[in-house]
Amino acid sequence: IGMLDDIDKMTNILVGRVREWYSVHFPELDRLIQDHEVYVKLLISLGNREKFTKEAIMDADISEEEADKISEAKSDTLGATLDEVDISLLQKIAKKILGLCDLRKEVSSYIEGLMAQVAPNMRSVAGGSIGARLISLAGGLKSLSRMPASTIQVMGAEKALFRALKKKGRPPKHGVIFQYPDVKGTPKKLRGKIARALAGKIAIAARVDAMSGEFVGDKLVNELKVRIANIKIK
Repeated sequence: IGMLDDIDKMTNILVGRVREWYSVHFPELDRLIQDHEVYVKLLISLGNREKFTKEAIMDADISEEEADKISEAKSDTLGATLDEVDISLLQKIAKKILGLCDLRKEVSSYIEGLMAQVAPNMRSVAGGSIGARLISLAGGLKSLSRMPASTIQVMGAEKALFRALKKKGRPPKHGVIFQYPDVKGTPKKLRGKIARALAGKIAIAARVDAMSGEFVGDKLVNELKVRIANIKIK
């Protein structure tokens, strides 16, 4: 998990520099392409903005609608020209960034495999990445298994929790588990209830993984899905 965070940090720093530099040449692209990996792939394959034709952009797995916007922006760009030397160096850096993106996928895949061995129930309930991050924050699976669901719910949001206690404000409703799709993709008013339900199932999964090793992941996932569905209906 620490390695994953370091890769993300390095990638974000380098992408920020590349976007800043290439925006001298094609500033509109920074606004139109939010995904870092897609951005660097376009830079690698096309380079100079003059090559950003609709057909060339679509060849890079960009939708026709987005390709239209990018090609139109290229025609009306306010950017300056860049020498081929500048473009070439930017492309070399972009390739290194793409390598980091690939490395991240490999590390994530490794974490998923490790979680399948160490904590299969947690992996089923929360996913490998969230489960591994919770174990990392807790200092180990056994430590996590001893924690109440209310603590698991806000793990990763300790600063916000202490700030809320100090200023008598509202405490956070979720920490790391915010990345769970049904928490992140749900209206704000329902997130607290769904996060509570998820934390409860994670707590059970962690205890089973740490103590018995029996696989009950499918049962816990089905119960969680029913609970989330009921929360959304109400």
